[in-house]
This record gives sequence, structure tokens and C-alpha cells, in this order.
Amino acid sequence: MKPKIDTLTIERFRVLRQLQIDGLGRINLITGRNNTGKSSVLEALRILASDASPAVINNILRYREEDFGESEEPTRHIDAEGLLQISSLFHGFPQPSDKSQAIVISAKGRQPSMRLTLEVAWVSEERGQEGQPWRLVPGQRNLFGESDGIPALVVETGGVKRILTLDNFRRYGYRGRIFRPDLGDESSLPCVFVSPYGGEHTATLGVLWDKIALSDLEKDVVEALRIIDPEISAVSMVGPEGPRQQRTAIVRAGNLPRPVPLRTFGDGLNRLFGIVLSLVNAKNGLLLIDEFENGMHHTVQLDVWRAVFDLSRRLDIQVFATSHSWDAVETFQEAAAETPGEGVLVRLSRKGEAIIPTIFAEDELAIAARDRIEVR
Repeated sequence: MKPKIDTLTIERFRVLRQLQIDGLGRINLITGRNNTGKSSVLEALRILASDASPAVINNILRYREEDFGESEEPTRHIDAEGLLQISSLFHGFPQPSDKSQAIVISAKGRQPSMRLTLEVAWVSEERGQEGQPWRLVPGQRNLFGESDGIPALVVETGGVKRILTLDNFRRYGYRGRIFRPDLGDESSLPCVFVSPYGGEHTATLGVLWDKIALSDLEKDVVEALRIIDPEISAVSMVGPEGPRQQRTAIVRAGNLPRPVPLRTFGDGLNRLFGIVLSLVNAKNGLLLIDEFENGMHHTVQLDVWRAVFDLSRRLDIQVFATSHSWDAVETFQEAAAETPGEGVLVRLSRKGEAIIPTIFAEDELAIAARDRIEVR
């Protein structure tokens, strides 16, 4: 079956001046040296799938410490200095005074074609007709002139423009709040992101657990955890509900007299819990995993990939994962060979300012793995 996205195009986003990847599969492993845009590809997919949700964009900025944080004057509009943070999304880190070209992210495949543009603009408020609320219209003042203009992102999807003032992003910028895999707002394509340390605090995964608790998907999560510890028989979340409440994942295992916190079992099991719980929540959509191998010993990675291939096929999920690890590449190749036509490795390399993708289908990847050809 044709994947949801088989061609991805990204222009002027982060280090990616112009990148087009053709021939994507259901499960895609993205490799490459540092600063070749692996994580940027995942960020672009998050923004595209969420229709540029302010929650998702702020989550991306906050992770890289580029967010607006808390303001001493919450009622004061973000001014030109605030554009320095948002400009980090644009290729070349343009200055606030620069006229930066728009970011363009598009995808084609079985999923209806998607195209999104992002550009910076200055806007001002103008009262509408009788009884109508204030609305935003393009500002007329120069950036350095006396103006009540407000910096904003103009988002265009499906021929419809939305104006998002930077204040929209600041209200998501609580540095003290718990990080959790961000499901974003309502969007055309479900998308779940697993950060490099997505299983570090199991309390952050409560919202995902609640969506599958007492369903057949709960059994799939337990079965995956048995890859690392075959004694595990059940998982649950305990503690008060709510997005800011501390909750704890507990497990029951046959060799223990009572349920114990999942953290007791170490980083590998917690990483696996985060990946699989996110996977079953991405049904009919996308799962994005940054640095797949983090915390997991090489001896379990093949079985984890097998679980990812199996669940993604059953739940109609397309997976994009990044890795620096040869173990992850080698075990990915083994799992892909067992499921022909599903796995693709994408290697990103730098040539000057250009980022060049190289696609390895299963037969080519098998040769690379056999001959230990460098594909990371």
C-alpha cells in the first residue's frame, strides 16, 4: 500500500534551504552526521501535520530553548526583539529587519496532498463592523517607525490564511510545566512526537495512557514491554488526573510481590514504554521518534523494530525515526528484510549549504549492512 507521505518537500526551514525526499516508506529511518537536519525534518512534519498549531510550534521552540518564556509584563505585546526567537525557524536565522522568504512544507502520497507556508508579518488591530470583534489586518508602519504594529506569523494552508501574533505562542511558554509528547490541536493528520528523552518521566505520558486504557491497545503496550522483561503482566497509571498532575506508571510482574513504579526497571524499559504508548496513540497518522536508540541496549532493538513494524501496519501508521547508531541501522535492516516493501533508510549529508538525501531501499540497505558500509 502506498504510504501516507511518499514525497516530502521542505524549503527554507532551519538548516534545510531546499530538501525533497522521494520514495518514502511506511517505516523511515533518517540518519546523517550532526547538523544535517534530521531533527528539523521531524519538526517540519509536526508543523505540517498540525496545520502550524501554536502549541506545537512553541513546543518545538521550547525544546531548543528558543521560546519566549514568561514575561514580566504579560499584557505587553511581543515586539521586534521577540522576532529573534521565531526567526530561528527560518533558514539562515534572519534578523528582524530582514524580509525573510516564506517557509514551505508540502507532502504528497496516499494522504491528500498538504502544503503549508509560514512567513513573518507586522499586523495591527482594526475594529470591524458594528458589534464585530477586533480583527487583525496587515500593518502599514515600517519596522523601525512609530507603530502599534504587532509581529506575527502568517500561516497559509489549503488556500486559507491565518494570522498568529507572537503572543499566541507566549501563552504556551510555561517553563515550569511538565513536558509531554505533544498531540497538538485538532489537525488533518494525527501526529505524535517522541523526544530523545520521551520516556524519561513517565508522569508525562498520562494523557496518552488515558486514551488507550482498558482497550485492546493496552495489551499491545504490555506485550511490547515483555521484550525487555518477560515477567511483566500489566501496566497502569496512578495519581490525580489532569495535564499538570504528577502521575506514575506502575507495572505488575510475576517475580515481584506487588506493583512497582516503571522507573524501577531502568531507562530502557521507560524508553520503550514511551515509544510504544506513543505508537498506539498515532493510529491512522504519523509517529515521529527522535534518536530511536536512546536508553535501549542493542540486544533488544531488533525486537523493538519488529514491534514498530507490526503495530504500524495494523494501525495504519507511518513512522519517521532518527538515529546516529549503527546498531539501530543494522537491526532496522533486519526487521525491514522480514517485512518487504515497508522500510526505507534516508541518509542526509551536507554539501556546502545544501542537504542531500540518499535513499536506501531494503536490498541496498542489506548490502550496506552486510559490508558495513557507512550510512549514518
